[in-house]
Amino acid sequence: MTVAATKRRERTFEIRVRFEPGLGASLYASLKSGEVAPLTVTRTLGRGRTLLRFQGYTLMANGAPDWKPGETFPVYVKHLGPPLVLARVGDRSQTGASSVTTVDSAVVPGYEERSS
Repeated sequence: MTVAATKRRERTFEIRVRFEPGLGASLYASLKSGEVAPLTVTRTLGRGRTLLRFQGYTLMANGAPDWKPGETFPVYVKHLGPPLVLARVGDRSQTGASSVTTVDSAVVPGYEERSS
């Protein structure tokens, strides 16, 4: 007997990145619409707050799904903005998705990844 595990479909999400004056301007300027890059969950802070790493920048996400530290997934630049909107690559084909989790985020000033 063979048992196939069914993977639960993750919710569709969009990450809306806002930039405070002087923060992340070079990231914003370097992106192109439709560009694909990895996004990594670096730390969960509780209450839906998560630190994400994208293109060398740390983003503070509010309202994040139940992501785990170390998870990496490809996202694409859906809209250059403002705000900049990133979406998971697999969500591209889902037009008219019934529910989209909106994750508000901003570039974190002065936060550096520290390796042990």
